[in-house]
Amino acid sequence: MSRLVRRPLAVLRWKDDLPLSFVYEGQRHQVRWILDEWWEMGEWWRAGRDRRMVRVWTDVGACMDLECEEGVWRVYRIWD
Repeated sequence: MSRLVRRPLAVLRWKDDLPLSFVYEGQRHQVRWILDEWWEMGEWWRAGRDRRMVRVWTDVGACMDLECEEGVWRVYRIWD
């Protein structure tokens, strides 16, 4: 199960253009593993923008999908 959240995060450290550590809802997360990475294409008929997606596992045991659209990173989905 998962839930969509699409909330901003504050990136603290970067590595290879990906968040290495970040703060989400007041809790600091250190990325332990990058599980997957992909691009989602925007809807061309609505002038949608492409998004970079990354699935990560953090040091607090959270599995999250992060999205980057126009340089802004957000937590897109949290997996249970």
